[in-house]
Amino acid sequence: MITLNGIRNAIWCCVAFGIVACAATPMPSDKLAVAKTSVERAEQAQAAQFAQVELTAARNKLAAAQAAADKRDADVAARMADQAEVDAQLAEFTARARQQEQLATEMDASLDDLRNEAQRKSGSASEPALPPPQPQ
Repeated sequence: MITLNGIRNAIWCCVAFGIVACAATPMPSDKLAVAKTSVERAEQAQAAQFAQVELTAARNKLAAAQAAADKRDADVAARMADQAEVDAQLAEFTARARQQEQLATEMDASLDDLRNEAQRKSGSASEPALPPPQPQ
C-alpha cells in the first residue's frame, strides 16, 4: 500500500537525482573562452591568408561548440571547444610558418640581387665578387 510518507520520499529522491544529474556535467564556459581566444590569435596571425582551411575548421568547430552549449550539451560542447582550440593553434602556427618561409624567400632574392650587382660593378665576370651561400 502506498503511504503519504512513501510518496514524499519518492518525490525527494527524484528531486535529489535531478539535482545530481544537472550538476554532473557543468557547462565548459572556460573551454569555450579558450577556444575563442585561440581563434582570435589565429586571425591576428593572418591565418585567413596563410592557413584558410585550418582557420575555417576552427571557426566551424567553435560555432558547433557554442551551439552545443546553447542546447546544454556539455560533453559535446567541451569536445568541440577542445577541437576548435587545437585547429586554431594549427592555423596560427601554419600561418606563422608560411610567413617565415615567404620572408626567407624574399631575403634569398635580395641576396641574389646584391650578388649580381656586386659582380656587375666589379666588371669581371670570371671572378665572383661574393661566394655563393653555404647551406645551413
